[in-house]
Parts: sequence; C-alpha cells; structure tokens
Amino acid sequence: MFTHIESSDGDLINPIFTSAKSSITLYQSHKSLQLHKLHVSASQTPTSWMNSRPPHRSIGIQSTLLTDPVPVPTLIKKAAAPRKPVSVCESVDDISTDSEEENEAIADPDYEPRESEEEDMLADDKPTAFVEMSDNNLTLLEEPKYLVTESSIRNLFSTCPKCGHEATCSKMVLGTLLSVTAVCKQCGTCRTWNNHPRVSGVPALNILLSGGILFTGSIPSKVFRLFRMLNIQCHTTRTFFRHQVQYLNEAVKKTWDEEQEQLLAATKEKELVLGGDARCDSMGHCAKFGTYVVMEMEVNKVLSLQTVQSNEVKSSYHMELEGIKRSKPLFQDHNVKALVTDRHRQVAKWIRESWKVPHYFDCWHIVKGLGKKLEKMAKKKALQPIRSWIKSIKYHLYWAVMSTPDGNPEVIREKWMGCVEHIQNRHGKCQHGPLEKQKMWLLEGTKVGDELFDVLTRKGFVNDVMKMSSLAQTSGVESYNSVLNHFAPKMVPFSYTGMRSRTQLAALHYNENAGRAQATSSTGEGRHRIDFPKHKSGGYTVKKILVRATYSKSRFFYPWLIIDEATVSCSLNMH
Repeated sequence: MFTHIESSDGDLINPIFTSAKSSITLYQSHKSLQLHKLHVSASQTPTSWMNSRPPHRSIGIQSTLLTDPVPVPTLIKKAAAPRKPVSVCESVDDISTDSEEENEAIADPDYEPRESEEEDMLADDKPTAFVEMSDNNLTLLEEPKYLVTESSIRNLFSTCPKCGHEATCSKMVLGTLLSVTAVCKQCGTCRTWNNHPRVSGVPALNILLSGGILFTGSIPSKVFRLFRMLNIQCHTTRTFFRHQVQYLNEAVKKTWDEEQEQLLAATKEKELVLGGDARCDSMGHCAKFGTYVVMEMEVNKVLSLQTVQSNEVKSSYHMELEGIKRSKPLFQDHNVKALVTDRHRQVAKWIRESWKVPHYFDCWHIVKGLGKKLEKMAKKKALQPIRSWIKSIKYHLYWAVMSTPDGNPEVIREKWMGCVEHIQNRHGKCQHGPLEKQKMWLLEGTKVGDELFDVLTRKGFVNDVMKMSSLAQTSGVESYNSVLNHFAPKMVPFSYTGMRSRTQLAALHYNENAGRAQATSSTGEGRHRIDFPKHKSGGYTVKKILVRATYSKSRFFYPWLIIDEATVSCSLNMH
C-alpha cells in the first residue's frame, strides 16, 4: 500500500511503502515549539494527493528527532466510504494549550490570535438568517456596506415598478459613487438611485475610503491595485492625495494636538522618567526624514513627536540632535526626574550642557554593542575561547546595573570590574555561590585574555557603563518604532506632511493600546506563546499573548473620530 504523509500546506514530506498492519513512526522534539499537522491517507495516488490540499494555514516548522517513537496507524480505505485524510496533531511536551487557536499562536509568532479559522469558514459558507433591515439611525461610517455586481443592480431597475414594462438603465460613476437612472419605455417613469450620499457635492465614501487607507497605515497604490484587479470601482491615487492634503492631514494633526495637550497636562504634577530615540525614514546614511520620539516610560505614552527633514540641518546625522532640541520646550514646566537615551554623542553633550537633567544610557543599546564587538573578536582563530564567555558577560553587565536600584555609578563600576576578576578565576569580589560548571579561564598575559580585558576595561566604555539606567529602558520607544514601520514603511517615500501624519497616527495607535491586558483562555488562564528571537541564535523565549489591539475596530477609536472630523472639514470647505 502506498501511503503519503503531507503537511498542512500540502507539501510532500515522504512517501512510504507499508503494509495494512504497519505503522508510520513520527518523531517530534521534546522542546519543539513549532508544530506539524500531518494528514495521513492511504491508497492515494500522487496526483490525487497533490490536488487534495487541506484548507488550513501552514504552521510547519523546524523539528529535531527524539529516540521515543510515536506510532500513527494508517487509514485503510473502505469500498463504500469516501476518502478523507486523517489529521494528526501531536501536542508539545510542557506546553499547555486549550484550543487549536492557541497552538497556532504558539507555532507562528506572526499569527494574530483571533476567532478560529473553522468558525471563519462556517461564517463564509452559511448565510445569516434573514432579519429586518431597519433604520437604526447609524452614521454612514457605522452603517454596513456590501459589494454588489453591476448585473444585480441592473436587474433591480430593468422593470418599471409602476406598469411592469421594461425600463432603460443608465449609470454615472464618480469614484465609489454609482448613480443609476431608469426610464420606463412604456409610461416614461423616471427613477434615480445613488449607492451613497454626497457631502456638499463630494461622494462621502470617497473620503471614507481615503481616510481608511491613511488611518490604517495602508499604502494607497497597493489598495487601488487590489481594487483594479477585482474591477471594483473607486477613485484614483491622485484623488486620494488630494483628500489627504485638503482634509485628512489637518484632521490627524488636530486629533494628535488634542491628545498631546491632554497627556502633557495629566503628567504636569508628577516626576517624569523620559525615554527618547530617533528613527530615520530609510535605511543607510541617506535618510530624508528623521522622527524623534519622547515617551514617559512609567505610563508608556508618547508625549512628543518631532519630524525633521535632512535639509533643515547639516546632514542626516544631525537630525537626532535637532529632534531633541525641538522636544525640550514641551517639558519646561515639568519635573524631569531622568532622561534615558542611547549613546549618541551629540545628544549626550547637548543634554549635559543645555538641558541639564539627569541623563542615563539605555542598557540594551550598550549590551548589544558590546556583544557585537565580542562576536567579531571570537571569529578570529586565536580568540575563539571568548565565544563561550559572551553570554555570561552580557548577563553580568545587565546584573551590575539592575542590581543597583539607586544607580550609584561607583557601585556599578565595581560590580562590572568584578567580571574581569571572575574570568581569571579570582572570585574574591564575586557574590555567587559554588560553581557547578566551569568554563575555560582566560588569564591576564595571554593574547586572548589581554584583548578581551582591553575591551571590557576601556575607559570610555567603563564611563558609559557607569551611566547605564536602572530606572527605565527605552524598550517602549523601540516598540513604537516597530508600530511606525507599519504606518510609514522605510521602503516607501512620503512627503513631509505625509510622514508627519503617519508618525502621529502611529503615536495615536500606540497610546490607545499601551498597557493591554493579557489574553486568557476559556478556563481563565493567561495565554503565552513561544518566540524565537534572532539575538538568541535558535533559543526561545516565552511571551504573553495580549488582547487584540483596538485597531480600527471600535467606533470610539481615533480613525472614526478623525474621519468624522474630516467629513466636517470637507463640508465646511465645500461651502
């Protein structure tokens, strides 16, 4: 009998010849965090197997072999029964999941938790029950909208409702607006129907579509390309940019200004721990725009956004300094307890001389820089023993800072220098217990030891270590920059006002969803997923699954408010 094993995306894993009583042994890793859904079906030809693709998304990934076999029996085809593949999904040891949805969330870090796909397919296949279409006084934005073909609309107007004779239909299209006029050939009755209203002469859905594209961070060229492929009538990219300039940019700016004013007023009476960092709009050293972000790290909210164009300063390298200079006036009346940034030398000097607030360096940036230097050194043949110490050195640097809550620079320095003593097998200053596992000690006077200690004890680096922050880190700023990459991708050029609007939209979205709660299972337990960060080189970390962001879903969320604002602005401008 010829048995095929296929993954959930239809890829052939291995054809196996076996008898009816034989079994297929599948191996799965004890710590495997990426799952295979295997469909085992018997008596299928390769052609029929290739054509029977299951309707599930692929979640197949890396796996290692164990010595414990998991037998999976084959399915023998019966004469009268149709062939159905058997779905086999083995659970992962030490991971508790409550549903297939959680398995998929763990297997695919990019998969956003939502309703199960089976429910989605049922919702598509089975129509809802007929309900009365009553007027609930919904706004045009809240009202449901549907896709209708031209033939279906023509059938509605092809017959005169007065005499029942044939009517002649004509249409007028203006972007998303469809206006149909039907004239009866017998009695001359004339009817006119529009698929949606106008706002002071402008089709309302044209503005809503342009607003939806901008407020969700979509790229207009891609959206309109999709519409053209499906032959869905809509306006052009030129109209979108006209809407953006005339209505949308101003609505975004007004909404952001109002929120920023509220946030600054709410934080005026408290001590602020600020975090700042810059982000360029393109890769390399030829950026046109730079965005400097200042966040309050305890409340995790964006308080200041500054968009700087490279021709406003000497070069793109100076945009970060200009950004923080523009941010300073917003906090003149606030009590700034600390400011955490990266090690940008121009920024550090300006804060020391002009702002004169306690300034600290973010730990992650320094540890990352040190790790890169050590990795580069370890690639040399004579310095390979350094590699086994890299992870421990990075952890020790974190510990030296975070175990000093008051941020005393001398204490941090002494703790850090203890690392050099420990690597040489001298533990007089160490605070650890007996060592269960020992590494190769690196002694002073050897080539590998001298080069390593030169990096760890360099004066400039030690001074930076003494200024590392134990109060807060700029991880929130990095998270905001990730959100900004969605609203303003680095591969797409934008105008100054377009970049400013998308930067403000990203801040509105981030502030609305900051501090989301952890998602729970049906039993009320907190849900987690397994992630494989690049910096762990194959290692994994456990992360919480948060509740879904209110991303363009809630009617009270900022896109709806901004669109309403744009509609009002459109009405005023048209008058």
